Amino acid sequence: MSHSTKYVITCPCGMVFHSRVYEYVNTRQDPQLRYAVLAGSLNVSTCPNCGRRAMHVRPFIYSDPEHSLLVYVDPSSDISEEAQWLTLEKLRAVHQEVGIEVNYRFPHEEKTRSGERGRGVITYERQQGKETSAPPLHVVFGLDQLQELINASLRQQERLGRLALRTHSQREAERGQLLDIARKFASEMQCQVDVEILPAEYTVWLYGSRRQIGAIMRELTPQG
Repeated sequence: MSHSTKYVITCPCGMVFHSRVYEYVNTRQDPQLRYAVLAGSLNVSTCPNCGRRAMHVRPFIYSDPEHSLLVYVDPSSDISEEAQWLTLEKLRAVHQEVGIEVNYRFPHEEKTRSGERGRGVITYERQQGKETSAPPLHVVFGLDQLQELINASLRQQERLGRLALRTHSQREAERGQLLDIARKFASEMQCQVDVEILPAEYTVWLYGSRRQIGAIMRELTPQG
């Protein structure tokens, strides 16, 4: 199952709150986290008072057994090439022990043998004589690369859909009611909820597959 740690966050506005940071994401147990990744809201803290957002730049493992996808993710897209290779070699040493193939995706373009420019991929094959049911381990730097891998594995109706429930009311009761409605739908449909707070606007986002979001929109559409 997915694993996360709760951290105490102190916002510049003075608000102290808890935020959950994931070190391991397993979409078999927590399918809604796939859409948190695609929406860019995974490991992002939102202050409940002022709405200020901050991303926790911590490496994590993304596992999607249904689509045979296993990824080591370093969200730092600006990490030096030397540091990238150091990370790769450490992972290679560990995973070769269990015979897992390691794919490394360069964050920059380079020339292929045909002279065309594209992303380089280095693959370490499974060791002979070792059997494993684990998929290849992809190593990526930057969430955009992870999102590319996920989208490439999904059918159209599985890709990210989103729905915004919005109010301009400043009353906590009305905002709370909107959030409760979103959480109810999220629980029933296994979607992800995210809150966006602006000075004159309060928005609750629902993220899920296009199929799931379409079903919620039909539920909210008045009949007759």
